[in-house]
Amino acid sequence: MKFLKNTFAFVVPLTAMLLSFIIYLFSSNILNNYKIKIANDYSIVVITNTPIIKEDITELGGIKVEKIITLEKNAIIDNIKSDLSSTSIDLLKKKLPHFYKINLETFPTTSQLETIKDKLYANKNVRKVEIFSKNHNSVYLLMLLLSQISFILFTIITIFAVIMISKQIRIWFYEHHEKITILKLHGASILYSSSTILKYAIISSFISFFIVSGIFIYLVDNIGVLLPNDLENIVQVTLSFDESLMKIFLLSFGISILTIIGVLLKYKIKYD
Repeated sequence: MKFLKNTFAFVVPLTAMLLSFIIYLFSSNILNNYKIKIANDYSIVVITNTPIIKEDITELGGIKVEKIITLEKNAIIDNIKSDLSSTSIDLLKKKLPHFYKINLETFPTTSQLETIKDKLYANKNVRKVEIFSKNHNSVYLLMLLLSQISFILFTIITIFAVIMISKQIRIWFYEHHEKITILKLHGASILYSSSTILKYAIISSFISFFIVSGIFIYLVDNIGVLLPNDLENIVQVTLSFDESLMKIFLLSFGISILTIIGVLLKYKIKYD
């Protein structure tokens, strides 16, 4: 019973921290995937008086230009030529400006879009720039906010988890103080003397890791639990099982070991 109580006191804060970490993993992965998706779908339309030299435009607002596509005038004229005479069509072909669609490697932020717009308008040849950012920006900013909130939540929970774990380890040291003192008098090292405490910590870390890993695997296969149906059709999760589980494992044992070492050094300084 005592073993379960001691282990449970270690498992709860560690599990809470790992759960907040996988929420952060999901939110950041969803955000990155959405950025790639809208970057592929998103384009800037530029209208110019004369043809532009595509090779001169390699980056805009600090973002590399993936490609510049010329929008054919004939396609535009075909949509309205039924209402025009042949003379009007010929005149339109001569007077119609040049249309281009610019695709960027990544989706720009609001400030980057303004910079891009200003840079394009600095060219006297440019008549009009359409950035079509409103709908994409609203969803992107919402996801960015959720990702930042999840990271802040993970940081706060990690701090509290470390405090609670360190307090529990100190309690274990005080409970085993007499045993540790006797072993040290017989020449045992502080590390060997506190082996029982280390055993509690390692077992607790394994339990937390398996609990959170199970939840993580379930959520990857059932992402609809976290996302509304509308968002599920827009975003996707592409987390690597091996890489993510390794991160969870390292975090679980890393926090435990570092906290134990910190408390162990403090204990050694106090009683040596």
